[in-house]
Amino acid sequence: MQRVTQTHEVIAESQKLLSDWGLQLDDPLILSDAGNLTLWLRPHPIVARVATLFSGDDADFWGAVWQRELRVAAHLMHHNVPIVAPTTVVPAGPHRVAGTWMTLWDYAQPVECPPLGMDGVAMVSELTRAMGTFPEPLPRWGPWMHVEEAVERLRPMATRDTRVGDVIREVEHVAQRMKDHQLFPAHGDAHPGNLLPTPNGWRWIDFEDVSLMPRFWDLASFIANTALLEGIDHPIVVQACRLDDVAKDPEAFWWVVRARVVMSLSTNLGLSLARQGDRGFAFRQLERWPKFLHDWPRYLSDEIGR
Repeated sequence: MQRVTQTHEVIAESQKLLSDWGLQLDDPLILSDAGNLTLWLRPHPIVARVATLFSGDDADFWGAVWQRELRVAAHLMHHNVPIVAPTTVVPAGPHRVAGTWMTLWDYAQPVECPPLGMDGVAMVSELTRAMGTFPEPLPRWGPWMHVEEAVERLRPMATRDTRVGDVIREVEHVAQRMKDHQLFPAHGDAHPGNLLPTPNGWRWIDFEDVSLMPRFWDLASFIANTALLEGIDHPIVVQACRLDDVAKDPEAFWWVVRARVVMSLSTNLGLSLARQGDRGFAFRQLERWPKFLHDWPRYLSDEIGR
């Protein structure tokens, strides 16, 4: 797919927007250009999140997503969930720039922090409780659309690599298993990379995938790659399993973990094929996946038998 959003156009129009507010954009810095574009609008403590569009994308869809992100952020702040907040220096948006949409957030200087460790599970539990009271209608299965896109990219590769065919079948299997699960408001992508270490502690970011998802989705998102790459006996995975609500229904939890693992695996493989992701990481996940599937029934059996 051809990229439509051009960084230089975004910067030029952001400069004009800031100028209208009496601010000068001196030295913008790209913080991330994987997925969506993130810019630090230096010298100001403002970060722009810009929807990166490709040919065929609907800009207005992303405008609605960005509006919802800001409402979710306000809700979480009201419930004292630690997040990187929308900026108050200028209007947070969404703003139309370069044919796409942009929101503006506080710049949080990353700092050296001890590894998040066990505290992360408690932070996910806090996030889940707050998201459960979000009052607005939400889309269903928001992050799963990335899986559907990835599977279409992977199908041609399945004839050359039987492992990829197995991944596609696993996607279909867990999707069928999950379709009747009751859905609840969720962050949608609550993995450790969406917790930012700041001078004021860890802060959640990136609410674009907020949607109705199966129970335990955010907790499964937090531990999925640890369970896949480090093993299901990792202390953080074990800690998650000991939460009271998980202990009451371990079968539902572990099926959601399995769905989240295959979501990460398939989307990262699909992105790597499109040269938009980390190929080495995607194939490391693929190599570890058979062990996860081998261990999964044993752990599920142990948990149900407790």
